Amino acid sequence: MLFQPPVFETIFRIPVEHQLVIRGSRSRGAPMDGVRWYHDEFDAAGTLVARYETYDETDAACGARCGWRRYDAAGRLVARHEVPMRWSALVALNHSRREAEIVLQRLGSPPAPPPRTRQGLAAA
Repeated sequence: MLFQPPVFETIFRIPVEHQLVIRGSRSRGAPMDGVRWYHDEFDAAGTLVARYETYDETDAACGARCGWRRYDAAGRLVARHEVPMRWSALVALNHSRREAEIVLQRLGSPPAPPPRTRQGLAAA
């Protein structure tokens, strides 16, 4: 079976009037095996709305995972979602690519706020 990545427009819920453009992808071999894709989202006027990083990989501890991160136009992380398995396992578990995309599509949790510094605590 050939590897078929998810339909990124579906996962990110890209509005029909927007355009999702792939900026590139990177793959790596064992022991940290995986692939990452990078996309830019533009609105109907051609303005950059968001950037995305999607990954399907095995990390250094041999943990499988796939997920995505959404950054706003200024580069701030605004949402993310991850599942603890590779994309192919997610497809097999859900019996279809579309069902797996729905699982991966779930709106991600916002990133945790940065830790407060001593100066920030003194000002609070």
